[in-house]
Amino acid sequence: MRVIGLTGGVGSGKSLAAELLREMTGGELLIADRLGHVAMEKGTSGYRQILEAFGEEVLSSDGQIDRKKLGELVFQDGDKLERLNGIVHPIVMEYLEERIAARRGEEGVMVLESAILFETGCDRLCDEVWYVWVPEQVRMQRLRESRGYSEEKCRAIMAEQMGEEEFRNRCHKVIRNDGGVEELRRRLENAFIDCS
Repeated sequence: MRVIGLTGGVGSGKSLAAELLREMTGGELLIADRLGHVAMEKGTSGYRQILEAFGEEVLSSDGQIDRKKLGELVFQDGDKLERLNGIVHPIVMEYLEERIAARRGEEGVMVLESAILFETGCDRLCDEVWYVWVPEQVRMQRLRESRGYSEEKCRAIMAEQMGEEEFRNRCHKVIRNDGGVEELRRRLENAFIDCS
């Protein structure tokens, strides 16, 4: 099993790139952010730990964790964000370690997509890591159009993430994604063939 980590800043199109790479290779796609949501589902240990840490004010009317409420609570406070990450990241990492270990001897490809691949240590589970790169202005335009973010919000989020130079230094490949879908597909195909 060949494990390709895919990472990049907000608005880079890494989710689209990951899906295209999964289609292209017939592989399995693991999206760390989605696994983080699963780790918060009612009845899980993550759910219980989050309630203990932040109280019932983060619940929705159906008793599920309201990720919007939780986000508003933690993203204004670095200590609370660190506490939340300390709950969710180990659960996600444990799942990924078990899933990858279970399939390691098989043929094929597994794509692991995460914006914080290096920060969580998930890079050590990958055989190679690819950086989906887009010029900052293009990322900002995408975020304004797709999510309705202001320029200030875009800059604030980007400032919290790893910088371009660090991504480039730590990744095996850089996939440029400032064109159309077919152009991105072609670049991914070339990168995949180059590594095969």
